[in-house]
Amino acid sequence: MKKYTLRLLAILSISIASCVKDRLGPASTIIKAPTGDTLMYYWNFNSEDSSQHTPDFGIIAGARFDYDASYIDFTVGSSLNIKGTDTAAGQSLRVRNPSTSVTFHMPTTNFDSIRLSFAEQRSGSGSDQNAIYYTVDGTNFISTAFANNVYTVSTDFELHTFDFTADTNVKHNPKFAVKIVFTTNNTGISGNDRFDNVSLSGVRK
Repeated sequence: MKKYTLRLLAILSISIASCVKDRLGPASTIIKAPTGDTLMYYWNFNSEDSSQHTPDFGIIAGARFDYDASYIDFTVGSSLNIKGTDTAAGQSLRVRNPSTSVTFHMPTTNFDSIRLSFAEQRSGSGSDQNAIYYTVDGTNFISTAFANNVYTVSTDFELHTFDFTADTNVKHNPKFAVKIVFTTNNTGISGNDRFDNVSLSGVRK
């Protein structure tokens, strides 16, 4: 009887462990931030107007965004990727057609392991396919860090994250900037793309 009880307990233990493992899912689906990850810049657009382009939070002077579009304004935002004391969706940046790009200038001096995240959606006639580029010299925009720098944009807010660690020229770089280029449906007189909770993070070195 004792041997039978021990055998039953062993079977139950294996079964329970197997169920827990299934609930956790494969490790490859879990994305972890680098150890020591620090928020460097953050735009939530909740208090901006069309004349203010500096981040709501920034640790190095000189960060700003600019745009090549007919004009910008602000509309309802998203709770995706909110940081700090933010607890709910506020405003989002709306880049109006005809449009070419929006660029975020974000010095990475004394930081590496650079990652960019933001929430984005488009209107029904906004650009549904964008491309991301960056500069390390302040002039030329490249996509060396990415196997594919093109991504799709939904009519619902979705989170987009880009990791620049494949290009060592990005770290400790006072001239680093990211340009998001609108590649489709961007020449008409209607339509827009909306950005919210834009953040850059890195590891201080």
